Amino acid sequence: MKKIRSKTLYALLAFGVLSTAVLACQTINVDLSGSGGLSETETPTSVPTPTLAPPPLPASGRIVFVSNRDGKKKIYIMNADGSDQRALTSGDSEDEKPRWSPDGTRVAFTSRTKDNTDIYIVDVASGALTRLTDDPARDSSPAWSPDGLRIVFESFRDGNFQLYIINADGSGLRRLTDSADGDTNPAWSPDGKSIAFMKSSNDLNSDIYLISPDGSGLTGLTSDSVPDSDPVWSPDGSMIAFRSFPSQNVTDICVMNRDGSSRRCLSNSQWENGVPAWSPDGQSLAFRSERGGSSGIEMINVSDGSSKSLVTGAPVKGDPAWSPDGFRLAYQADAGNNMEIYEIAISTHEVTQLTQSPGFDGEPAWTLQ
Repeated sequence: MKKIRSKTLYALLAFGVLSTAVLACQTINVDLSGSGGLSETETPTSVPTPTLAPPPLPASGRIVFVSNRDGKKKIYIMNADGSDQRALTSGDSEDEKPRWSPDGTRVAFTSRTKDNTDIYIVDVASGALTRLTDDPARDSSPAWSPDGLRIVFESFRDGNFQLYIINADGSGLRRLTDSADGDTNPAWSPDGKSIAFMKSSNDLNSDIYLISPDGSGLTGLTSDSVPDSDPVWSPDGSMIAFRSFPSQNVTDICVMNRDGSSRRCLSNSQWENGVPAWSPDGQSLAFRSERGGSSGIEMINVSDGSSKSLVTGAPVKGDPAWSPDGFRLAYQADAGNNMEIYEIAISTHEVTQLTQSPGFDGEPAWTLQ
């Protein structure tokens, strides 16, 4: 684990405490008789010191990520401070897109071989693998139901991408959508009642749709002339954030109510932005941004649209992941000749390098357990 930034905040705090102590110990002698002598001591009015925000608590939880440090991309896990890094998967496949189960005990992921791409689940404690799909076509992008019992995913087994649902034990496979074009990017609502996804059309456009897990209630939420993609539910399920593409290499970060109303875009349409991630309190969105031609991480307040840069001047790749307490973000960035995983404290902007391997380390996802 490597600290990237000095502890300037703590030095200032220590200086403030020392200054207060010195002032408190000083005395002023006053002659109460008017003769000019020194007869009694008066303690001066205390000088208030500025209150500095305390640093965040130590990082907690665990982070799952992808690494090819041993030749093939595998699913790895580590503590939130970067310690105890170990592989969860092995073999000749290329494993990626790890997704934590809601209870933090299992990880769903995509496993690719020369023949096909399928969905697996690995038990974090035992390492036991469950193969969910076994089809010559590509199965990808698993998303858990909030109760951890089912997984929705996209599959190309019908000649174009459609959504399927399967039980977490591998039983009960069924097709969810039947589109002439393609359905991808599924995201299960926090209440389990709806699945948001991207529906593509032959004119290279795409929109955000909702469907119930039983296949009923297909509803379009967006219907404009520009592509919309990557729906992400707010923690309370009342809103959906997504990306909109007004022109080539330009991406807006937008939000809307779960019924498609009150749509508004929060970012400025001048550069490319990655998939947004909701803060645990639902107040902010963090995302990779190519602002000014340099990739970094931006954070936008959802209510008023105010933004600030969290990471600048670093070749950030992929999408950030919030810590469960909302104090930190994990992200991947180019460390010269390879990709590494970093962590930034939101309040202090202190950056910590979590991985340091000769290969690719990326796609971090955080859980509290």
